[in-house]
Amino acid sequence: MSEVLKPLRDPGAMLEKAIADWGGEEDLWIFGYGSLIWRPDFEFAERRPARVHGWHRALKMWSRINRGTPERPGLVFGLLSGGCCRGMVFRVPRSDGAQILERLWQREMAMAVYDPRWMPAETPQGRVRALAFTLSRRSRRRP
Repeated sequence: MSEVLKPLRDPGAMLEKAIADWGGEEDLWIFGYGSLIWRPDFEFAERRPARVHGWHRALKMWSRINRGTPERPGLVFGLLSGGCCRGMVFRVPRSDGAQILERLWQREMAMAVYDPRWMPAETPQGRVRALAFTLSRRSRRRP
């Protein structure tokens, strides 16, 4: 693997922290604001429209995997602080939560550029606590 394609941080440690913060006692909720909306790539029991406050979606992350090459990266959506963002939340039964997080980590956290955060998401049926992948303003992947 070239220097350019090495993860910025340890994705395994970040996964362990996300699983510990979730706790596994309740169903898992995932907030999608980009490709997770139309291509979640995991089984879920329920999907709801949702909005998170204090975060907005923007084409502000360079990708060498999804929209580019190591030599010519392309822009993809990142979730940045400020504003609000509409998206979808996906409910995963707690019995499948850890396995789904592991699969999701392979897709979203291969380069560990996101900061996974638990945040309240407002849905028509009420508020849920959902995991979202946010982009740090200090990230080297920002244009």
